[in-house]
Parts: sequence; structure tokens; C-alpha cells
Amino acid sequence: MDAFQRIGFSIGDTVKLLWLHRSSDSQINPKELHEAYESLFPGRTVAYDYVARIAKKLENEGYLLVNQIQHKKYYSITASGKEYLQRYESLYFNKFTELLKVIERIHFFITKDGQKPELPEYPLQQEFRAYFAKLISVKDITRYMIFYLGMNRTEFYAAEVINQLNTLFGWAPSNGYLYEITREMEAEGTIKGRWKEPEKRTVRLMQVTDIGETFSKQVTSSLREQVISLRKYLNSFVVFFK
Repeated sequence: MDAFQRIGFSIGDTVKLLWLHRSSDSQINPKELHEAYESLFPGRTVAYDYVARIAKKLENEGYLLVNQIQHKKYYSITASGKEYLQRYESLYFNKFTELLKVIERIHFFITKDGQKPELPEYPLQQEFRAYFAKLISVKDITRYMIFYLGMNRTEFYAAEVINQLNTLFGWAPSNGYLYEITREMEAEGTIKGRWKEPEKRTVRLMQVTDIGETFSKQVTSSLREQVISLRKYLNSFVVFFK
């Protein structure tokens, strides 16, 4: 599944939104819109004829108004089109903006590329957490932080993983899922744990093993690729609403 599908936009949705967005600034013809699409979304090609058909569909629905200028069709947005665009904005802008903040922080932490984002003032809203999990591997982010802590400390608590993720990124998995991952990692030998007080078995300290140090490179590489791709596409969509 590519980034567009994970974000929840089909090609048709994307072209439609671009038509509404660009025609709200000034008249635009299908050739110009097609060039704008290819500039924003390289590698996600769409035929010129398809762009023109979407414009005709939006015209028939009353969202675009056509104006013939020297044998070329130029489209501008209608009042109904503006209302439709506003519905898109209310539905997606806040969601994409908040998700992008988390992704930007993860991206910088892994790559050290670009300007360092501000630390989160608040965690990602609960209503966006399920959507976030569709876009990126929650397991990879969690394992990445486990390995990061394990290679910078002699031992660490599972709770420190959640604290670090929340502090640095503004997001962390549930306690239940974190402990599910740590149990799985112990079983596969990438970390090892011990009870701080064996008789109580309440606090478990963990260490990254030699196997884990090797496997961490694979996890980091996978997460880096996901974050770079997702960051690019989220930025492309957010620009619609600015």
C-alpha cells in the first residue's frame, strides 16, 4: 500500500482537491493543473485527459465554472465549490497538520536533516492515533526507541520508552502494546530483561543484546524510509490548505 492509499486519498480525490484549491486563487486550465499535479506528486503520474475529466465532473456538479479564452477552457471555483473546499479543510487540515508535526520530529531525530522541530507541547490527540497507526509502523517506532535507549544506557525500564517517545515526538504506544513488543523482542533474543526485585516481579530492566544491535540497523533503515516517504506526501497535502 503506497502513501496515498494510507493517507486515505485516491488519485481522483487528489486531483479534485487540487482543482478546488488552485481555482480558488485564479482561473486555471487543465494543462496548468496537470503540470501542478506532476510537480507536487512526482512518481504518481496521472493522464492529462483524466485531469480534464475531473474538471468537467466538478463543473457538472456546480463546483467549477468554465470560461473559454482563445480556444482554451479555464476554470474558476464557484460559491458551492468554496463550501466544498472548506469541508475538505475542516475534515483533513487539522488532522494532517498534527500528524505532520509528529512525523517531522521523528524524521529529524533519525536523519538530523533540516531544522530541528520544536518539542511537543501536548501529545497527539486521541482521535488521530488510530489514523497515525495506519500511516506508519507503530511497531518499528517502538522498537527503534527501545534500541536507541538500549545502546545509550546500560539498562532501562519499559516505562522510559514511553516517556522518551512522548517527550521527543508527542506520541507513544499504549502500555499494553509496548509490553507486547518487549516480550516478543525478548523471545527473539534482541533484548534481554531481568526483574529489579525478582520476588515482586513488578519492575523489569532491559538490555539490548548483540543480536539486537545488528537487528536495530534494519529497523532504523525501515523506519527512515517510511518517515521520509510519509513526510513528503503529508507536506504535499498540507500545502493545499495554506
